[in-house]
Amino acid sequence: MKLFTFVAAGAVFTAALAGAAAAANMEARFGNTMLGMRPDGTILKLYYNADHTFSGEITPAGSPTSFVAKGTWKLKGEKLCVMPEGGAGKESCALLKGDKVGDKWETEVQGTDGKPVIQKVEIVKGR
Repeated sequence: MKLFTFVAAGAVFTAALAGAAAAANMEARFGNTMLGMRPDGTILKLYYNADHTFSGEITPAGSPTSFVAKGTWKLKGEKLCVMPEGGAGKESCALLKGDKVGDKWETEVQGTDGKPVIQKVEIVKGR
């Protein structure tokens, strides 16, 4: 069940990544939190590191517990691509947005049910 939850969450990772801005960069994410909020109540807290790793927690809608998210990231042009640890999901890429703490945006991502949803994303100070 945990593996299924982790695989289903693969689509959720994209939520904290997506957007579009040529000036966006990764620097604001280091030492801070990338917060994603889905309309169904799912919350993502992702922490990006300069060594191209990320970690965090994902709390599915209606769940009293969170699970750990880990993996690696890389930039491909203006896209941020993530790969969950252990290859539990394939690489997910999205246009990078946000270049300072406090930046907020909305983006359309694929939900765990495969349908598009609008997710709110924000770079929050600290971890």
